[in-house]
Amino acid sequence: MKIVQFSVLRPIAMSMVILFLIILGSVSVKNMSIDLFPELTFPTAVVTATYDGASPTEVENLLAQPIEGAMGTIPNIEKVSSVSQNGGALVLVQFNWGTDMDFATLKMREQIDAVRDVLPDGVQTPKVLRFNPSDLPIMQLAITDTKGNIENAKEVAEKEVKAAVDRLDGIASTSIEGGPEREVQLIANPQKLLSYGITLKNLQEIIGSENIDLPGGNGEDHQETLPIRITGKFDSLNDLEMLPIPTKKGIVLLNDLVGIEQKAQRENGLSYLNGKDAVGLSILKQSGTNTVQVAKNIHNEIENLKEELPSNIQIQTIFDQSMFINQSISAVSSNMIVGSLLAAFVLFLFLRNFRSTMIISLAIPLSIMTTFIFMYFSNQTLNLLTLGGLALGVGMMVDNAIVILENIYRLRQEGEGKKDAAIKGTNQVGQAIIASTLTSVVVFLPIIFVDGLAAQLFKPLALVVSYSQFAALFTALIIVPLLSSLILKLKENEKKSVFDKFNNRYKALLSASLKHPKKTVGVVIVLFLLSFAGIPFIGTEFLPSQDQSYLSIEAELPPGSTVEKTYRKVKEINEKIRPVEEIANTYVTIGGSSSFSMGGRNSNNEANYSVLLTDIGNRSRTDLEIAEDIRQKLKTIPNADITVSSGTSGFSANPISLKISGPNLETLRSLSDQTINLISKVDGVREPKANYEEGNPEVSISINRNKAAQYGIGSASVAQTVSDATKGLVATKLSGNAGEELDVRLLVDEKYISSTEELENLTIQTQGGASIPLKAVSSISRDTGPSQITRSDRVREITVNADILNRDLGTITKDIEKTLKENLPLPNDQYKVTFGGQNEQMNDAFYKLSLALALAVVLVYMVMAAQFESFFHPFLIMFSVPLTFIGIILGLFITNEPLGVGSLVGILILTGIVVNNAIVLIDYLKQLREEGYDAKAAILLAGPTRLRPIMMTALTSVLGLLPLMFGIGEGTEIQRPMAIVIIFGLTVSTFITLIFIPTLYYMFEQRRIKKKEKTG
Repeated sequence: MKIVQFSVLRPIAMSMVILFLIILGSVSVKNMSIDLFPELTFPTAVVTATYDGASPTEVENLLAQPIEGAMGTIPNIEKVSSVSQNGGALVLVQFNWGTDMDFATLKMREQIDAVRDVLPDGVQTPKVLRFNPSDLPIMQLAITDTKGNIENAKEVAEKEVKAAVDRLDGIASTSIEGGPEREVQLIANPQKLLSYGITLKNLQEIIGSENIDLPGGNGEDHQETLPIRITGKFDSLNDLEMLPIPTKKGIVLLNDLVGIEQKAQRENGLSYLNGKDAVGLSILKQSGTNTVQVAKNIHNEIENLKEELPSNIQIQTIFDQSMFINQSISAVSSNMIVGSLLAAFVLFLFLRNFRSTMIISLAIPLSIMTTFIFMYFSNQTLNLLTLGGLALGVGMMVDNAIVILENIYRLRQEGEGKKDAAIKGTNQVGQAIIASTLTSVVVFLPIIFVDGLAAQLFKPLALVVSYSQFAALFTALIIVPLLSSLILKLKENEKKSVFDKFNNRYKALLSASLKHPKKTVGVVIVLFLLSFAGIPFIGTEFLPSQDQSYLSIEAELPPGSTVEKTYRKVKEINEKIRPVEEIANTYVTIGGSSSFSMGGRNSNNEANYSVLLTDIGNRSRTDLEIAEDIRQKLKTIPNADITVSSGTSGFSANPISLKISGPNLETLRSLSDQTINLISKVDGVREPKANYEEGNPEVSISINRNKAAQYGIGSASVAQTVSDATKGLVATKLSGNAGEELDVRLLVDEKYISSTEELENLTIQTQGGASIPLKAVSSISRDTGPSQITRSDRVREITVNADILNRDLGTITKDIEKTLKENLPLPNDQYKVTFGGQNEQMNDAFYKLSLALALAVVLVYMVMAAQFESFFHPFLIMFSVPLTFIGIILGLFITNEPLGVGSLVGILILTGIVVNNAIVLIDYLKQLREEGYDAKAAILLAGPTRLRPIMMTALTSVLGLLPLMFGIGEGTEIQRPMAIVIIFGLTVSTFITLIFIPTLYYMFEQRRIKKKEKTG
């Protein structure tokens, strides 16, 4: 190969190439973004539609069904589901993976325009929103005031902290939660207003029309044309108080009609940090920006801000994704370095030559730098999976270099000169190592055809492993012959080493195997069959949970509970979890609106905790164990549905998700209740919960249309009057002292609407100007409002979700299937129970990756057939692939690791590398046969000759992955299954390559000779 000759004969030029690669690699890694996972694009979008006052049944019929029908005609739709609840609908549209979501959302908007005319009057145009993981906060801050002044903390959060963060590069948006919103409240006595012949609506119109600045055209003054402006805006609270209001009793000042005060809004949301009032700030980054750099900029800005703010204002970090990213990247990088050092140690142990070890060890950093160049120009980010792929490739990076160096060293021992040995030794094994690299890389080609979440996660890993192998091949072909021709020296009077003794024992074992080939093959086949006995003891999972030092607690009280009642329950929870030593911070929000709130729905009966744990290194328990401890502590709290979650990767579904579908809602509820009762008894199932909601208690006002018509009052007038009294009316805005604008809200004094009895006496103005009580035209009662209705593919559905603990997903799923089959009778064929969640994701990923694995095996065979120009030799080598199953099952069983997506990707990688050692052995065996050696002599010469490079490559790969297998540090959970599969599978395949493959080759050769003798 010319590149080899160039590297040996032009050492200065080649050293410049190497320096160029190092410089370019350094620049590339510095400019790459750092994130937790690769950029993910979920093929999901939602349509939200609001229909104020409509019940879930009405929303289902009038909104959800027409929108579902319109969405169902769009190409590449996988599933359409909807949630209909009081006041609005949310339609979730899931597309096939790989769909262009920009085009898909455009088609969704076109379809909404098409059905706009069939939607009821009063329904605003539905909105289309895309789900994007980058829309989740990367950081949450809590702002508190040590003096207890939460209004001051809110003001600082809005004017100082939010403003400072918003102007930073890479920030998409920030949102504030908690803390009171200040406003000017005009509190009215409805009886007093009635006596003056004025209503809230009249006051709103008068106040709004007075607080204005309007242009008045142009005028001339002293031969100048000047614009005229009429100024009437309120400059102070006093202007508002002194506003004259015309009434039937004459002009009355506003201050005499209503009570005026500046105060906080009626609270419907609270937030606390470690039990103290706090204001939260959630920060979202722009898509494609560097999470770590953005977070670093935020921290720097906050530190600068702290120096300027009063000492009583404290800003604490509740959640910081960059912290886990940094810890995870650091852990994977450290494991990669440790793996490299272990590989170098193995090299020195075998070679007993510092110069030889240095030659090969230099191939690792150069290969890594070259890989970074490939990563940068293919727009990859530094994340857990790409760095994990690099860590997986570290041990394999020296394989090619070892084979080349060992062959060069052997030629030097035979008397070749430095340069001739370097060129000839590299060329002799050049084709073999190119084929080895191709087999290692070609296994990833089928992943191109795999879609879904698993593919989005592991395609970058596959790319990086491929890049690392090509980089290792290139650097091995230039750096090993170059340095070997310059610094490699033979050791004089080499002593017999431990390896020589091992080599002699191997030769004896190989000779014995050739004497009893059938027994040798039989023993391997028996081991292969016995390994199947371990399958029932190995569970299955989708993705391993990750300990991110973060828990979430959700507490839901009975519907209709007030914020104050929920807060009292929060105090009980705080007392229960206070003894948990691993908790660093707790941040809780109570009430407020949900993310896709429709029809004014709020969640005053819900409390959501963000629990930050101490670092993994500072605690002895995992987040799962701590979550279970908290779960048990909170079990005794009455009248609250409490859920504790942990170990989530942020993008996978619920571990257990049972979808119960059918036409009748009440039947579905009964079935879901039975399902919850049954699966809660299955070992490992935690917190089963249905997604339907109980009806909210409500006040029902039934209008008597005949009586209302006699007074000239319509239903809309009644509804407007009640709404104005309970919600209030924003009349205008008043400029505050600090420059902010405050709402001026008209409110009825709470004592006049605090009960149904008081509400009955609420006055309504007739068209004739008279006033009548509400009870004169309606009846008021306390009722239970309807719950939500969920549909999936146009069929009503209730989902039961649950978490799992201490057992694998596959085993628990089988137990649930068996339990439901035996104990849950379905009314008829219209009702079905199906598994979704992680089980659905797992089965889909297993199926697609299994097909990819089968295709990878075919591609590996094709590469080897092209290299050997033979069907027989590749067929022989391929026996090493299925027999690695022995090591895989053994490894998963010993480490108690379930078979998951990570394990399957590990098997895919293993398929490409297990054949490499056999290629090196068979390639040399083929050369010896062509030189005239008989089969047995060729085997007994080729085996011991290739033993050292085979053992060295296997051990460097295995030891390079050991840190990942032991899962040292944060974020290594996702790489651990891959490392286990490769380590144990490669160890067994090495034995198969050294003993089984030569023996099998010998048996085929003997059979071929006998057949030839018979026919000859």
